[in-house]
Amino acid sequence: MWHTHQGLSALQIQALGLLSAARVYSTIRLYQRGGLDALKERVHPGRQSRLTPEILADVREQLESGERTWNSRTLSEYIAQKHGVTIGRTALRDQLRAAGMSWQRTRYVVAGQADPKQKVAFRNDLEVVKKGR
Repeated sequence: MWHTHQGLSALQIQALGLLSAARVYSTIRLYQRGGLDALKERVHPGRQSRLTPEILADVREQLESGERTWNSRTLSEYIAQKHGVTIGRTALRDQLRAAGMSWQRTRYVVAGQADPKQKVAFRNDLEVVKKGR
């Protein structure tokens, strides 16, 4: 608005790289209709999530139970089968992140240590195989 008050045209303001000419025109119209209050940032709610709080609670329960390993594909299929809601993998990841859940890489953990005698026997066998005898 300051640039228009100084007498610059919408095309001159666009040349400054601040706004497009169309955006300058719409801003001027908003100001003329409602003053400075019309220029305040408004809420842009966007589209509502397909994952309701109930679905998110069920997903959290499934993930925390640890009964199986999930990825975005299997979790998306689970939600479609159980709740009848189809959601893309990327949107699912975004929604889970917004709900405070994050993906973690799974890793295999050895349940217990091998018998020390078996370890020694294995090393001896390995040495024999390496030497080719």
